Amino acid sequence: MRKLIVLILPVLALFSATSTLGQNPIAPGIWSNAEDEYFAEEEGRAKPEWTGLEIASNGKWRRIDPYGAAQSEWATSPIPNLSQGEGEGWQLNGSELRRAIPFSCWVAVRKYTSKPDGTDDWTFERNLKSFDQGGRVFVSGNGVAPDVTIRLRNVTWAKGSPNKPVRVLYVHTDDQVRADSYSWGAPTSEIVGINLRWVQASCSETPTNIEGV
Repeated sequence: MRKLIVLILPVLALFSATSTLGQNPIAPGIWSNAEDEYFAEEEGRAKPEWTGLEIASNGKWRRIDPYGAAQSEWATSPIPNLSQGEGEGWQLNGSELRRAIPFSCWVAVRKYTSKPDGTDDWTFERNLKSFDQGGRVFVSGNGVAPDVTIRLRNVTWAKGSPNKPVRVLYVHTDDQVRADSYSWGAPTSEIVGINLRWVQASCSETPTNIEGV
């Protein structure tokens, strides 16, 4: 009997560890409350704190910041204060979450000093990963060009607004709240770009593929 118990206990421990995975019914991907946070005050509600979640295909989850950087370790437990919203939507602490679409971007910034022949010289960064629910990418000029941050949103306006939804690409320098400039397209646009003569950027939609970890 003692041998049987010894054999059963490791099996139960393994089942207990693996059965916690997949308990989060929210779909894999990146989720954030960027739009709810942006329009809360305009709609007369208390402004929630910006929140981002990354859900793996095996149900594990962690908190992320707008740059996609992890703010917590991967967890297997149910997400605290997660609740079903309208339709297939979700809420965290009562704030609406939206599933982001991932993008790959490139950014070119004109350097302070021209080439020896007098033509403009540029920095160039490619394969910069971001997402369209408030995702940000910081590009350092390393002292030879301005530092730039780009930001992506899929904007659905405040309730009662006559404006139509749009996908927006913002460019920030010193002010990380108010953008220097921005461009927009249809909310289903697979590519969105901007050219301000001193900075150029383009972001292209990529397949959602967050594997288990």
